[in-house]
Amino acid sequence: MMFTSADSTAQHEANMGNSLPTDSELDDPQVNRYLTVYDYVIPLVGAVLVLVNFSVVVSSGLLIRKRIEPRYTYLFLGNVAMTDTIIGISILFGQFYPKSHRNHHVCAIQMGMIVSSTLSSIYSVGLLAVDRFLYIVYGIKYCKWISTVRVRIVIGLTWLMAMIIGFLPLFGWSGDTSDGRVCWFIVVAPSPLIILTVCIGIIPIIIVMVLYSIILYHALVNIKQIQCSIYTVNTISEQLEALENLRMFKGTVEVPMKPVKRKSEGRKPSQTKAPNKWKAVKIVLFTTLSFLLTWSPYFFACILYVGEHCSLDEDSEPCKTLRLLIASPLTILGFTNSLINPLIYAWWHNGFRTYMRKTLKMCCR
Repeated sequence: MMFTSADSTAQHEANMGNSLPTDSELDDPQVNRYLTVYDYVIPLVGAVLVLVNFSVVVSSGLLIRKRIEPRYTYLFLGNVAMTDTIIGISILFGQFYPKSHRNHHVCAIQMGMIVSSTLSSIYSVGLLAVDRFLYIVYGIKYCKWISTVRVRIVIGLTWLMAMIIGFLPLFGWSGDTSDGRVCWFIVVAPSPLIILTVCIGIIPIIIVMVLYSIILYHALVNIKQIQCSIYTVNTISEQLEALENLRMFKGTVEVPMKPVKRKSEGRKPSQTKAPNKWKAVKIVLFTTLSFLLTWSPYFFACILYVGEHCSLDEDSEPCKTLRLLIASPLTILGFTNSLINPLIYAWWHNGFRTYMRKTLKMCCR
């Protein structure tokens, strides 16, 4: 996922010291299968990440430049896409950088790019949740609290924090990578740094789940109020229609309090449509599931790896299994979060989608 990028071809070099996998482990068909899958899948994932997210970065920049509202949301959206683009570049760098020039510092730089951009991506998603929470829950106060300068400062602070955590191995707090031959996060980072990174990464996930749950609650309450208002308006209009029909009669007439049925029962009471609550449910559901399904397995596996006091020279079955899971399938699963982000935060945004349609129509003319 985010934090792990394995130089899997280097794994097949024998006799590289006690810090590397044993020969018996290298000959294991399961090990070779996992690493081969990584070698074939991860470059494709990296290329798609760069193409998709870079298009969102460019589009968000054009929207901000044209001062199309909501500008603050587009700033956060563009930052998410930019961090995911850097993740894709880091993946491609790790796969195609010449192996003859690899060393510990190159590995630490590559891992620092992945860790810092991924942490920034997670926190940018958290900032998007805060942005939408303030906009939906507090309404008018949102414009007083949020400004372009404040948004940029917050984004800059998240990048600063992420870069400090991500590049700590480059400045000495690191494990033994055997001069860059094994470039895995669980090797580059010592156990305390792994726990620190995981804990920092979990914070925005919890924030997103809590805030989107509150947003969903407020959305459902507002939808119910709007539906009640529509029903009230329809009832009043029907009673006025009944009064108009009674004008032909003289004397005192008692107006019925119950709504009068329309002549055409098959026709809907009003052309006004209430907001679809299922859209709000889907957005919250997909956002939460995206985080849980992509990040949680990797975080959990890293914590288990540290808790079992595992290392690359540890040949026990649990450590070997965790090592393989972290090195390949969970890494790929985590990177898919950067593919899901554009779908949730860009293409589901009405303003962004409308702008992209207009741009494509102009290009096709």
